[in-house]
Amino acid sequence: MNNKQINILMLAQMQPDIPHALPGGGFVTVTLFTDRFGAQLHLLTVSNGRLVFTVILERGMDIGEIWLASEKISWERDKRHLLHPEHVDLSDNEHSGWDSGFYAAVAAIGPEIFGTPDEVRTVHGTGSYSPALLESIRLVWDERQICLEGSVPVRGYGTLPVYEKTIRIITNYGAAVLFREDMVRNLTDTAQPVDDGYHIQLSGAFISGGGSYVLPVTAKKLLLHDSAPPEKDPFAVYAAETRLDPIRCYQYVPEPVEGLSDLPQVRNYCAAAGDGQELTAEMLVNTGNDAAAYVIRSLQCYPRSLLAKRAIEDCMYALEPCKTRPNSMKQKTIDGEVVYVGPRDQCTGWIILGATRDRVEIDNLTHLIRSAAR
Repeated sequence: MNNKQINILMLAQMQPDIPHALPGGGFVTVTLFTDRFGAQLHLLTVSNGRLVFTVILERGMDIGEIWLASEKISWERDKRHLLHPEHVDLSDNEHSGWDSGFYAAVAAIGPEIFGTPDEVRTVHGTGSYSPALLESIRLVWDERQICLEGSVPVRGYGTLPVYEKTIRIITNYGAAVLFREDMVRNLTDTAQPVDDGYHIQLSGAFISGGGSYVLPVTAKKLLLHDSAPPEKDPFAVYAAETRLDPIRCYQYVPEPVEGLSDLPQVRNYCAAAGDGQELTAEMLVNTGNDAAAYVIRSLQCYPRSLLAKRAIEDCMYALEPCKTRPNSMKQKTIDGEVVYVGPRDQCTGWIILGATRDRVEIDNLTHLIRSAAR
């Protein structure tokens, strides 16, 4: 934010359930939510006048829900899964303790591990179950954009945190996209692995009649994980009444997508537009080809992808940008995949999330993404 008129609102200055007006018809509201065990969480709702999203402060600043105007573009998830971290046993890997509190549209994975647990690390790490420092939360805005910032000491497995995250979520007034950046800082004097990513659920009612994934990779390069039964079409998104069980997970290496850096939804965010990084994109589009949601990110940050599909009581069609395959840390070390951050050093990853009902925009993104597949 380079404009002279910068406004700052701290969390302590917000009154529960009383909206604070922002320019462009935007607003911010804090709501206190009590989970089914009686613990309280702070939910921030931020609107840029067009896009509306919630942020769960006690859950690593995960993005809880996303709407484009009045249309929800993230999945429908029962709020019984919205739990305070103190009521989730992450070490219960047999029954997937991590999944018991899985609620968010954008859940942070890692930073300790993406995937398989071991003797120390729980499945998917502890970032999504790490409360933000409430005194660090602030909303900053100027005449062009809104930025939510906060610090999250990562819960980890010892008495002292090994990592701390600084998170920024930025959106321009009237835009249909948001930018999220997670900076992971190593708090120790030894190098630490950083194996992070996101589980992203842009599977709202717009694909309830079915649709497809649009990916920068060919079907033959999608590797079906966990020996699940194969599908006729791995790109398929099924209608809401179709049951899909067990879960299908595909891992793949996305190709760079040319032309993304020229799009306004990328140019509007300096961290995404700079440094000449190779970018890639993935999208979910409905059968009518008139509604879509997408993720754009740097391959330097997240060079691999996973998609997860399941339709039982809710429809889960996920995109998971990540650094490594979802193996154990031991296997990742053997394969030479582990990324380390040095003593007291830091690394940053970012994603752009967007939604559209513009057929021309959908056709353009589809062409760019599919042209990259080879």
